[in-house]
Amino acid sequence: MASILGKVDALNLFDPWWTDLEYDLWYRLLNCGVRLPASTGSDWFVCSANRVYTKAGPDFAYESWMQALRGGRTFVTNGPALDITVDGHEVGETVHVTPGDSATVNVEWSSHYAVHRVDVIANGAAAHTESFPEGSVRGSFECRVPVAADGWIAARIGSNSRDSFAQPIWAHTSPVYVYAGGVAPPERAIDAAWFARQIGESLSWVGSGAKFYTDQQRKEVVDLFRHGRDLYSKLTG
Repeated sequence: MASILGKVDALNLFDPWWTDLEYDLWYRLLNCGVRLPASTGSDWFVCSANRVYTKAGPDFAYESWMQALRGGRTFVTNGPALDITVDGHEVGETVHVTPGDSATVNVEWSSHYAVHRVDVIANGAAAHTESFPEGSVRGSFECRVPVAADGWIAARIGSNSRDSFAQPIWAHTSPVYVYAGGVAPPERAIDAAWFARQIGESLSWVGSGAKFYTDQQRKEVVDLFRHGRDLYSKLTG
């Protein structure tokens, strides 16, 4: 809910390849038009190698790094370096495409440990996959992805290899956003309805079961939940 209210700069995707649960939540948010960059960190002991990298320019400065993070010029990984462009546009940027046309996607990676699968993800689904049964430590490919509506395109790595923490090798870029004349993708209404239901179910607990110091505090939180639910509900029509 905080994401659609504009209160979140990026999403911490700390779980690696063995589960897609956080990917699924993130994909739903992106499908709803929420521009939410990928981030991660080593705060969980089971994922100690996770890092977020930004394209912040040749000279490091904290402010430029944070600006790049907020701008979505990132990829998250526990090892591999991963990059994607869509019609020459980099992550965090917006490419304009006519509905019915295709976009040219270029993906490049390098890794100390072998990777076995590189996906191009469009609006939450794999639009193109390159598999490497023997493993690959460096490579690139170009593909065409059909575009029927607004949305996003990103790259994702999966692997049978494991790092020094015995975790599967993985990486994911933030999206390149796609503008196709304001045509809403079919995923938007479906995922917006899902969020509206989830917030609605939480409202009953916030309104009665949750503990607050004052009734005014409860009302403020309830109002935020209702506002978030209303924003998602508007996307279902």
